Amino acid sequence: MTTHNKPLIALAAGLLAAAAQAQTYRLEGAVIDSRDARSLGVVTEAGSIDSLFRAQKAMTFGILRAAGISLDDLSPEVRARIERFATTNLEAFRAFSQGLELKDQGRFVEAREFFRRAAELDPNFALAAEQQRAMPEVNVGSNLQLRAVLAAATTTAVDKGKTVFAVDTGRALAALSLGGTLVALTSPAQQDPAQGYTANPPGSAGGFRPNIVAGYAYAFAPTTGTVVSVANAAEWRGDSYLLNGGDLLSLGQTGNFVALKQSALDGTRGSLPLADGSTAYWGSWISVPGNSASISSNGIPYTAPALGSFDYVHGEATRVMPTRDTVTFSPVNLAGSLGSPSGTIAVDFGTQRIAVQNLGFSLNGLVFSGLVGETSYDTRALSGSPAGTFTGRYSAGACDRCASFDARTSTFGGSFIGRNAEGLVFSTLLSTGTLPVGGVQLFVKP
Repeated sequence: MTTHNKPLIALAAGLLAAAAQAQTYRLEGAVIDSRDARSLGVVTEAGSIDSLFRAQKAMTFGILRAAGISLDDLSPEVRARIERFATTNLEAFRAFSQGLELKDQGRFVEAREFFRRAAELDPNFALAAEQQRAMPEVNVGSNLQLRAVLAAATTTAVDKGKTVFAVDTGRALAALSLGGTLVALTSPAQQDPAQGYTANPPGSAGGFRPNIVAGYAYAFAPTTGTVVSVANAAEWRGDSYLLNGGDLLSLGQTGNFVALKQSALDGTRGSLPLADGSTAYWGSWISVPGNSASISSNGIPYTAPALGSFDYVHGEATRVMPTRDTVTFSPVNLAGSLGSPSGTIAVDFGTQRIAVQNLGFSLNGLVFSGLVGETSYDTRALSGSPAGTFTGRYSAGACDRCASFDARTSTFGGSFIGRNAEGLVFSTLLSTGTLPVGGVQLFVKP
């Protein structure tokens, strides 16, 4: 809708009262200029319940007028869409509203049923049918898991050089639970081929550093009694990481860091030459008070004792992705935070399909087995996602010692390393029924 430079509208409208016996309602909407938080007025409608839907439309036009938007400025098509009733069936509307509330809580299974009920009560209620189709068949296990998954998604967005953006929590979690990804659009200036991914030349005498893929996993306590686990693998430009040989010292840029080693102690470290002549590295930072690494979450730094071990795996980003053949990648024992890893990851470079096959490992005293899942990797070098990066969710698997475990609420991801995709950095975030756990691991071709 064109507003002709009128103020943006922030609408807060809700059902303030609906007497069960008298069947009355009262709607109130506040119109706020989002540029300076100035109130432009309050629009109120009240009456008997049978006039609720007409009142909603009257309220919408009242809000537009309060914002200084003339109805004559609206095109016939826009005005027709505003005037159209999504439903006039009160029971269908109630069911739809309950579905929205459940969706926002991550209770997608229950939300799906209410959307189905709304569409059944009013077969012309297209929005209800659309929401029913969008709901996954699993729930997010807890608010803690919700925060952990969103934290990982937000970290990925920061890793890829994106600015802060708003997320519809319900839709974001639905997308992640279905194996989807969150995409942030970049400005044309950020899509300069010179700053692109997986199309960079090798290092030069002028000091240019090639992109790397770095995966990491850590847990931190933002508040007392709360623990958030983060696991991620992404590609990093040459100006957004610092290495000392193969030891990772920092990720992120000055003033916008993601992780800094600082004075943290070194844990287990190692390296492995790849077939193309490049090398994969792994290690960990051990934080203790007085000698701690630092991570940033929502702009807030965390150190020991709030921050635990920081595990990483990194290697040179793939420059050219293969375009044919299926290759099976196997985990390298001790090269990451997954204990005694087993299983494989099959990659079809012709179709870009990835299959996690019977993956098993131990993590934080828990034993996972039989994890399987499928997804695709991204091949777009200058898009919001770097070429060769993938995310997905498991379709099956088991956990020994977990309070409860549904593989479909756990996610995995990764990105290829080596000049010709000789290896890959794999990350995973798993629901356990209590605290989520995350890990990272190196996989290589046979």
